[in-house]
Amino acid sequence: MNPPTTIRDLAKAAGVSIATISMALRNHPRVSAKTRTTIRALAAEMGYIPNPRVAELMGYLRKGQTGQFRETLAFVSKMPMSEFKIYGTFHDQYLGAIHRAAELGYACEFHTIGRSLKEAHLARILVNRGIRGVLVLPQIDPEEQSKGFESFPWEKFASVSIGFSCLIPDTHRVMHDQIHALHIAMAALRKRGYQRPAFIIKRWVDNRLRNHWTAGFLSCQLRSYAKKNHVPPFLNPADEAGLVSWFRRWKPDALIGPDLAGPIGVLEKAGFRCPRDFGYATLDKQMEGQWAFHSGIAQMSTYVGETAVNLLVGCLLRNEIGLPTHPQVVLLPGTWADGETTPRRTSA
Repeated sequence: MNPPTTIRDLAKAAGVSIATISMALRNHPRVSAKTRTTIRALAAEMGYIPNPRVAELMGYLRKGQTGQFRETLAFVSKMPMSEFKIYGTFHDQYLGAIHRAAELGYACEFHTIGRSLKEAHLARILVNRGIRGVLVLPQIDPEEQSKGFESFPWEKFASVSIGFSCLIPDTHRVMHDQIHALHIAMAALRKRGYQRPAFIIKRWVDNRLRNHWTAGFLSCQLRSYAKKNHVPPFLNPADEAGLVSWFRRWKPDALIGPDLAGPIGVLEKAGFRCPRDFGYATLDKQMEGQWAFHSGIAQMSTYVGETAVNLLVGCLLRNEIGLPTHPQVVLLPGTWADGETTPRRTSA
């Protein structure tokens, strides 16, 4: 028995892209009426039959809402909500996920794994409630002792994780593109005349992101800055004396990092001033509140949460239960936002 004809087969036979085939079969106006007729005739000739589950999924995601309740998703964290809210980026991701789930007709439950609720116990609760989809939220792990959720029976659930901080489960992931963020930030700094940017981050924070931020900084530094202007990253900002010594030794004209309030305070106590002596670009730009005047990268965190739910819902509609054989990693770019901490420099 021959395998069923796919959209890829139609695209190859017609000599057009898969996107063109897809739009033609949906009668999309971007494809000419003549082409639509030709492709539909070819599909009939080759015996193409649409997959109803895929069509259902794409219809939900295009419309943005279902108008009816479908099922409940579990959002799993190692932090209680009161602590989770402290981390603005995490909470924005959560809010984006909640919003998108509601649009698609899904309810959500937040569960904290800890002393009072063990992983196996939560799994039994979810199974008894008929909950099949789990969104794994990011965690804070300064001691780098946690691998994530090692005792949870992931084979019973569809799952998606936000970020890399939970190594287990090894499932689909959605995250902000840290490498791209550094390239955007450093390009913006170059346009403003900064020649010696430096990167400051806590080592454990960089590790929980699989060193993507450091990789972005070093790759951009290597390709876009003269070797005489290379400044080594500083990975222990808690070492105040070391920080001041490093700054005096390398004389950076701009600092980049996800959270530099502490280091900037240390440097100001040592007599340096921002932006007089150095510019500052944050990698987690806040668009409102007391830090809104900073320049930097807006991570679009709510979109990360929305995309994670899209991916999880897709798994459920395709009945993809259990850990994937080939996990996907979806990287979403941020955007540069000007602020008061990176004024244009008139000289190098």
